Amino acid sequence: MTIVGLVVEYNPFHNGHLWQIQQVKQKLHPECLVVVMSGNFVQRGEVALVDKWQRAQMALAAGVDLVIELPVYGALQPADLFAEEAVRLLRELQVTDLAFGTEKPALDYWKLGQQLNELTTEPALFKDYRNTYATQFNQLLQEQLGFMLTKPNELLGVAYAQAAGKLDYAVNLLPLPRIGGVQHDDPRLLPYFSSASAIRTAVLNNQNYATAVPPFVQQQLSNNALFNEQLFPYLKYRLLTANLSELSQIYQMSEGLQYKLQQEITNATDFQDFLYKIKSKRFTFARLRRLCLYTLLNITTEQMQEMRAKRYLHVLGFNARGRQQLHNIRQQVTLPVVTKVTQKMGQKNGLMAKEIQVDQMLQLLGVPEQNFGRQPIMRK
Repeated sequence: MTIVGLVVEYNPFHNGHLWQIQQVKQKLHPECLVVVMSGNFVQRGEVALVDKWQRAQMALAAGVDLVIELPVYGALQPADLFAEEAVRLLRELQVTDLAFGTEKPALDYWKLGQQLNELTTEPALFKDYRNTYATQFNQLLQEQLGFMLTKPNELLGVAYAQAAGKLDYAVNLLPLPRIGGVQHDDPRLLPYFSSASAIRTAVLNNQNYATAVPPFVQQQLSNNALFNEQLFPYLKYRLLTANLSELSQIYQMSEGLQYKLQQEITNATDFQDFLYKIKSKRFTFARLRRLCLYTLLNITTEQMQEMRAKRYLHVLGFNARGRQQLHNIRQQVTLPVVTKVTQKMGQKNGLMAKEIQVDQMLQLLGVPEQNFGRQPIMRK
């Protein structure tokens, strides 16, 4: 049985994603196509353009059979931890083949991942605080293996291979070429295949992006779009009212960054201005955006560890084939399968306590309740 998995954000869902789904179905004819999709916050440190339920609905409309949420403890992470948490859920769902888009589909990702697993056990690696992790990672590749990976999708493909190796998960890796020659962060809004970054910018600026997304996506984007700028007043309040001791407990608040954040927030005019004020060679913008969200959402190092110790499968939607796959794995699954979020799960030390709290932040922006009273979307 071929169960194909995709790790996605769909922020937003666009024509390239639709093409990928069609290619997977045409080439592999899977019994079930599963996606593990980031929830309301995504890996680059941003609030998702539209909420997880709307994006799950888009995925099902495009032909996906089963949509599982990647909670904030996995979604809002650097690439290695993002990949690890997603791959854990794919393994639990008994996915046999992991497909992903990349600029280098001919690369042997599995082999490279295992080579890196052997290299990166050295404790002295990645400790050069003058450079970012990504820079040090590519220095390691260049020195030890003779080449570099510069595109985020290439790095994610390797991260999936590394995670699968560490978890002893013999999944088939299926790199697919990115269509249309569009780069990951290409700012140009092109007629049919555009980057998610270009589409987000078009939505923000009220430009016409209609040809870049399927028809079932257009209305939801234009009516409900969210951006980090809308969160900035709440971030500013948080930084101005928290003491340094509290901020020091925030996840990934390292090297005295709490001082820099409090120092610069007063005069920052908006979120983008604030990022430029706190930027340094050591930290990427994505790293700093994630840190800002950890701060805003009050996610401490201890809480992040607790969340990662309480993994679960939150079902956002399925069709008949997706529901059958859930039935097939019911006896083997080791994580709780959540199809209804209960009040108990939201209580202190509950299974989804922090996740629920994080999602409630969005209600300040007019987003409806994200967990209580929600049922998986059933597409016939």
